[in-house]
Amino acid sequence: MKKTAVKAIALFFVLMFAISNLVTVTAISSVGTPSDAQPDPEKTHALIVTSEALSVTEGKKIKMTAKVTNVRVQPKITWASSDPSVATVNEKGVVRGIETGRTVITATAVVDGETLRGEYAINVIAKGNFLRDFLEDQQVLSYQYSYIDDYYYTNDKEAWQYNFGFGKIYDFVSPYLLLEYDYIRVFFTYENKDWMLQMWKGQYGMIFYGGEIGIYNREHSDDGVNDWTFFNCPAEEDWLNMEMTLWHEELDGTWTREFTREYDKYWWCTGFKNGHLRIEEPADELRLEGRITFKDEAMAKIVADGLEECGFKKSRNKNSIGLDRYYTEGSDIYFCWQNISEAESTMAIKVSMGALSALSVMPLWPILLPFVRTFAFCALLVSVIL
Repeated sequence: MKKTAVKAIALFFVLMFAISNLVTVTAISSVGTPSDAQPDPEKTHALIVTSEALSVTEGKKIKMTAKVTNVRVQPKITWASSDPSVATVNEKGVVRGIETGRTVITATAVVDGETLRGEYAINVIAKGNFLRDFLEDQQVLSYQYSYIDDYYYTNDKEAWQYNFGFGKIYDFVSPYLLLEYDYIRVFFTYENKDWMLQMWKGQYGMIFYGGEIGIYNREHSDDGVNDWTFFNCPAEEDWLNMEMTLWHEELDGTWTREFTREYDKYWWCTGFKNGHLRIEEPADELRLEGRITFKDEAMAKIVADGLEECGFKKSRNKNSIGLDRYYTEGSDIYFCWQNISEAESTMAIKVSMGALSALSVMPLWPILLPFVRTFAFCALLVSVIL
């Protein structure tokens, strides 16, 4: 069994390496007027900034180019970084990554007494590898990587998991695969359908933590919901607009924003960050803030009542929502979730850090996540039989 697993993993890396060699990375070409071209007095000047890459790794350099249009001789360019702690830029337009983050590189030139400016946003990322670079541009098992905020997420618009729905049993068996997370569920009936809104936050494997929001439904049934009830991933007309921000409490008590999923239409909004929580359960060092736009005010009211049943309190206004509170505005529900959890304290089957230390070399967990809950369910059944 172990030999088969090793061969499977080896084959996976061979295939990934082969595919990665097919990916073509095209640098952004420089744009401008050749120095020997004659300027047109009827045209205005513009400063065009380009870069050989969209991001730079910590400690590495990339070259940026700035050219003014409609001039015979290129003027002197002055460079600046909006945040030198993230990346610096020298007088030749060479950008050096300092630490992960995002900064805006600005080029300035003076032409005929007019000051021209051009900007280019650069993301500074941690140590790169071919897998992460590949995930930035290509969907692999529906998981992708975002250089903005340095996190992984599910492309739910084309996720193959869409065909398998979700049930409470998945959360019950997830600890067997080292998934330790808090969750809350809101069950409700709307337009002759049974719905489930669920949110998760916690530890995903040994090297990732993150959060999720999912919306599911099924045809209405008078039988109620039990541990074996499955909901379908909704049809596109039932997807909801939502946004999500994950915060992490540091040792000094301050809170760091880890990533933000922008406001868009989702059925499954996710984000996974490289790292490990200090305490896996409860995962109250993570805070999930967000907004969900429901179909109408009636639907939002039903969900708000469900949140109160989970333990949430209503906030007085939208701009200062306290911990484990929500605020309703029309069909929108704003919320801040930290301490409430329906997850039971579990004693999962643990694997020592030493046995999994090799996994820390490359971020494999997002690739494996699509299989985790299905495999966990099968593993539980096998353990019961044996």
